[in-house]
Amino acid sequence: MLRSEVRTATIGINEIYPTIQGEGLLAGTPSLFIRIQGCNLRCPWCDQPSALSFKEEKKSLEELLNIISSYPHRHVVITGGEPFTEENLHLLVKELLKMGKSVQIETNGTLWQEGLEEVANLIHITCSPKAVASWYIRSEIRKYAKELKFVVDEELELKDLLRFEDFLKRSCVVLQPEGNKERFVKKALELQDRLLSLGYEVRVIPQLHKFLGLK
Repeated sequence: MLRSEVRTATIGINEIYPTIQGEGLLAGTPSLFIRIQGCNLRCPWCDQPSALSFKEEKKSLEELLNIISSYPHRHVVITGGEPFTEENLHLLVKELLKMGKSVQIETNGTLWQEGLEEVANLIHITCSPKAVASWYIRSEIRKYAKELKFVVDEELELKDLLRFEDFLKRSCVVLQPEGNKERFVKKALELQDRLLSLGYEVRVIPQLHKFLGLK
């Protein structure tokens, strides 16, 4: 990669903060979160509305990397918004890998970016398919994602989960009760039992950071 690309690249950032990964298969991992600004979807229960709109103001990639290097965290989570709306996502990921960071991208799965194929097997892609996108995910995401995380709400049904048999067979599907609400915890456990009767083992994992009172 040309260093000039890094010097001139900018990234739309909503916020950067240290916490633990509170969701999915890597829950509990100390993490530095980089929240990308802007999303291509509008989910009714989105808990990050401030990150939905696209804004002209961006941070230089060099400045962002300097901020990241000031934290001791090895694991970096790129979330949003939707990270794949950021045109320089591939540059950020490659620079983080050069720094020796463990990189995780949280995505809705509807977009992809050229330039990530060469490092896609080196990062942890968490895809959360969305009802507002009719559960569609790109073929590249389907190829490289390490886990599927479904928010269990009023809309999610067994038939929606069965569309992803390839992930079910790999036992890398997570059911996350929306807002940790009791009725959705119950629904998640019921879906887990129904899938188990079909020979598929999935995990029910609530939002751990909310239980701990963390961001």
